[in-house]
Amino acid sequence: MKKTVLLVIMVCILLIAGCTTQSSNAGSSGTVPPTPSSANPPGQSNSLPMDGHIVYTTAHTTFEVWIDSIEVDAVQENDDQSITIYVVAKNTGTKPIRLVWFSRLTDLTGKTYGGIGLSHSGSGARSNWIQPNMSEAARDYVTIRSDRDLTALAKGAVLDVYFMEKPSDDIPVSLVSDYHTSWIINPGAIQ
Repeated sequence: MKKTVLLVIMVCILLIAGCTTQSSNAGSSGTVPPTPSSANPPGQSNSLPMDGHIVYTTAHTTFEVWIDSIEVDAVQENDDQSITIYVVAKNTGTKPIRLVWFSRLTDLTGKTYGGIGLSHSGSGARSNWIQPNMSEAARDYVTIRSDRDLTALAKGAVLDVYFMEKPSDDIPVSLVSDYHTSWIINPGAIQ
């Protein structure tokens, strides 16, 4: 009986320890400094500032990403509205790279728009082959359904972008990100 109780306690301790272990960004060549801000939605205190850049090291090369622009599109006939997000990827390595990425916006209340398999009508942004020392900005967008959503995002948000490498047309795009970056979107940047 004592062995069974001891075994159950040890399993519980291992489960608790496994649930609290933090994971890091896959392939990140540097750390993202914490940016404390009361404007961050819950759990987003490690986001880059809106003008922040980050470099990732892949198995084949390296690339740098940053936000180029965010634009609010005209309201459509069904009252939906898109927020267009251009992210730049610069190949800082020695071999060509092709990427797919999905964007997700989170407002200050924690409501999310877009995400993996959702942004750009589910296909995400797609770059061509980016040659070494070249950059490409690709368009992604998230759809919002009301003026209330736009007003909430205009107060500030976090943009999460999930990057996947696309080495071949024969391989479907994974819905598990290889790299992830988040940026704090300043109040008023979306309007």
